[in-house]
Amino acid sequence: MINTLVQLRRVNPGFDTSNLLTMDLQLPEGGKYLQRVPGGDMEKTSPTVNEFYRRLVEKTGELPGVESAAVIGALPMRCCAEDYSFAILGKPAPQPENRPHAGYAEVSANVFSTLKIPLRRGRTLDEHDAESGPWVIVVNEALARKFFPNEDPIGQQILLRYDPYPVDETRPRQIVGVVGNVKHFGLGEESPPFVYAPFEQQPAVFPGGSARAHLHKALVLRTQAGQLENRQSLLATVKSAIAEIDPNQPVTDVMTMEGVMSRSLGDWRGYMQLVGIFAGMAVLLAAVGIYGVMSYSVNERTHEFGIRLALGAQQEDILRLVGKSMLKLTCLGIVIGALLAMGVTRLISTFLFGVKPTDPLTYAVVAVFLGAIAVAACYLPARRAVQVDPLVALRYE
Repeated sequence: MINTLVQLRRVNPGFDTSNLLTMDLQLPEGGKYLQRVPGGDMEKTSPTVNEFYRRLVEKTGELPGVESAAVIGALPMRCCAEDYSFAILGKPAPQPENRPHAGYAEVSANVFSTLKIPLRRGRTLDEHDAESGPWVIVVNEALARKFFPNEDPIGQQILLRYDPYPVDETRPRQIVGVVGNVKHFGLGEESPPFVYAPFEQQPAVFPGGSARAHLHKALVLRTQAGQLENRQSLLATVKSAIAEIDPNQPVTDVMTMEGVMSRSLGDWRGYMQLVGIFAGMAVLLAAVGIYGVMSYSVNERTHEFGIRLALGAQQEDILRLVGKSMLKLTCLGIVIGALLAMGVTRLISTFLFGVKPTDPLTYAVVAVFLGAIAVAACYLPARRAVQVDPLVALRYE
């Protein structure tokens, strides 16, 4: 589990996590932002939603100490992204149960430059991808490789569906760019196919509760170096800028991106701590047990050691004799323990990342560690054995 946590910290999340401050904003489902359409399970959003987020990006991006600002509907490793199915125009329509799926997030045009997500092909979103323009989309490498393995994805059109509602978007979207994979669902998870759509290119009416994805965004600020050391001051200016747009809009979950990543490791860290507690108890019991057994063994052979010393044996000979006995027992215990561990560790195999249940390096490190504990536990009895007085030992019963 320790090795798993080390491996997770080495994973590339797909973007630059340094100097990023994040926070959540959820516009209310009612009032000036959203209203329910009479006669059906449909919700109509107001143009004020796009206006709010447009002004939010502009105002916060101009704040002192902020290099750039962007909004994204699914912040990597913190927010659960929407999962939409889709159809590729120009290809045979799949059966409903076999439709391909992809993660989905509404974003502002500059989200890729703010997060420093690398562009692999085509272009990213820009200011021309507005409500009145052709609907576009940017996909990740995983989607391009899976669904366009032998062709150029740029220029292909897909039609998204609001799962679980069997309702397609009103217009198809053209793929204009391919970006690198981002660990949206955690450092230990594979990057699934994912699509990014401009938040301004959205329908006015959404089926069911899918409008919530349009109302919710995470604000991401790329700050200058050292600005996050005094982030309370920066946060105050951000809240002031938001209040100028909507004084009733709260801000929640304010965290640095490093903090978001650390929180995403919470389950693995919890597993490691739990296993570590039991491992520590096992090591303590093993050390006490080895010490007790070796002490008893040395005491039982005190008379023998006296005879050996009286007949000319050196202290090194006695130490070698005790050490050989200890080494045999230790090696036997490590072999038996390793065989048992190969079976037991399969119980935690689903919690491992970047390391196999039978990883030889881990077994070697643990074997050396336990061997060192055994040597330490045997040191005092062995030391006592070599310092015994022959005359005292010969009279010892």
